[in-house]
Amino acid sequence: MSTSPYSIDLREKVINFIKAGNSQKEASRVFGINKMTINRWHLRYKSEGHFHPKIRLGAKPTIEKESFIQYVTNHPDARSEDIAREFGISASGARYWLRRVGFSYKKKPSPMWKQVKKNEIHTKKR
Repeated sequence: MSTSPYSIDLREKVINFIKAGNSQKEASRVFGINKMTINRWHLRYKSEGHFHPKIRLGAKPTIEKESFIQYVTNHPDARSEDIAREFGISASGARYWLRRVGFSYKKKPSPMWKQVKKNEIHTKKR
């Protein structure tokens, strides 16, 4: 199930369909969209003059992925605390980003980060 908003083009077609004298229930049946969704669009159109989706505020990435990868590649013995200090994030945030961009931690006496593909992490050595 997708959580992305419906396209502006579809919203415009639905609103124009209703403005042409059709009911919301009919629009729901024709376009295959829930009646309450169409009702919200129509109410927003009547009250605000538009039917655009609300702006979604969410967590925005706090670092640039490319500069993060470059830093970790150039400093393979950096600890997560050092990486966190460099990018102004927490140590757990640094470990999160390391996993997210595909780096894994190899247990050796001196810390060493190396980038591996996700399917290589779960394969066993023979």
